[in-house]
Amino acid sequence: MDVFLASGRAHLTEETSTEIVVVTGNESADLDSIISAITTSFFLSHLQVLGGNPIIVPFINIPKSDLALRSDVLYILSSNDINIDNVYFRDDLPLLEQFAAKNPDQLSLFLVDHNIISETMASLAGVKVKGVIDHHVDEQLYKDTAKIRRIETVGSCTSLVADEFLRRATEKAASLDHRDGEQDMDEKHRPNWIKQATRMLLGAVLIDTVNLNPDYKKVTPLDLAVAKEILPYTGWDNTDGVFGKIDKARRDTSQLSWYDLLRKDYKEWTVSRHGSDDQTVKVGFSSVTGLVEKYVKRDGVDTIHKDIKTWSKTQDLDLLVIMLSDDLGEHQGGYQRQVILNPITDKVGGFVDQFEALDEPKFERIKSIDTDSFTKEGGRAYRQHNTALSRKQLWPMARKLLTEPPSQQTPNL
Repeated sequence: MDVFLASGRAHLTEETSTEIVVVTGNESADLDSIISAITTSFFLSHLQVLGGNPIIVPFINIPKSDLALRSDVLYILSSNDINIDNVYFRDDLPLLEQFAAKNPDQLSLFLVDHNIISETMASLAGVKVKGVIDHHVDEQLYKDTAKIRRIETVGSCTSLVADEFLRRATEKAASLDHRDGEQDMDEKHRPNWIKQATRMLLGAVLIDTVNLNPDYKKVTPLDLAVAKEILPYTGWDNTDGVFGKIDKARRDTSQLSWYDLLRKDYKEWTVSRHGSDDQTVKVGFSSVTGLVEKYVKRDGVDTIHKDIKTWSKTQDLDLLVIMLSDDLGEHQGGYQRQVILNPITDKVGGFVDQFEALDEPKFERIKSIDTDSFTKEGGRAYRQHNTALSRKQLWPMARKLLTEPPSQQTPNL
């Protein structure tokens, strides 16, 4: 697979008449998003499903230096011999912009793990979107331009990627083999990319679905079916061991500051505030592994608040929402979620009370980080009772509160 990745790096700096398709994940750049981008780009190139034989390159929507914050991603990539120097990062965005300016009809995007061009790539908003594979709320875009448009509610976007491409890719590899007229490849004769791709895909599926455990209400029938189909190609006997290794890497936050954790798995949106024709609100969502009590004990309440303020100011936010989660084990309360709300400007006045009053999910106030200044400025921290709801579900709820007047909002959102 590295041969494929290396072949794409030179083309953006060359004069070329060939179309280039950039496969990009979302701006949180978590394991699911990054693996979806890398494997989708490979499959699109291998299968040539877009027509016209374009050059396909993966794009990771964070600065390259920030990859060091993602220990689970580093573990998966390194254990599958993927050279990150062969992948485009946000540092390379100026190259894309320059190429698009010179060749406006020769650059297009393929979105994975999101279905609307992120604000960090707003400079390419005019570029044609040729494909979408995602598992978030459907924004109803790109229906006229996307040759592949698949948006389904599943546990992991990589499940959709595998279901869309893997069977065709392995069948093509088998048809090219022709060894003694055999149609099925044994493990010895499979090309190396099959093991690389399936191990990366299944690793992401396992993390997103907590090892396919239905108790966490993340896994869907498609995730289960894909995992069952993928496993024989990986060379693994079962999923338990590899899940444990990846999850251990993901949960190890010992080398990351609280500030780093706020920016590690982060998304932001700008929406129009209801009641105003021209007022916009910028909202950031950080997802953090570990509950807030852990970081209060490690770093202190003052550091927690200082870094929240600094990150909010750095991103020029009106509202920062921090979602925390951890599995404390069967005898310590199991899987838990918390939410911290940090309103910064008057533009989000009233939001905290509305959010707290939601019937679903139910929130219970916790005071682990309460200070006079934090609560006076509207800050709140909560335990979230319905742990099945992640950022994927909470952001649409928050957006509705911000953009629609109360008279248009349904009681349970």
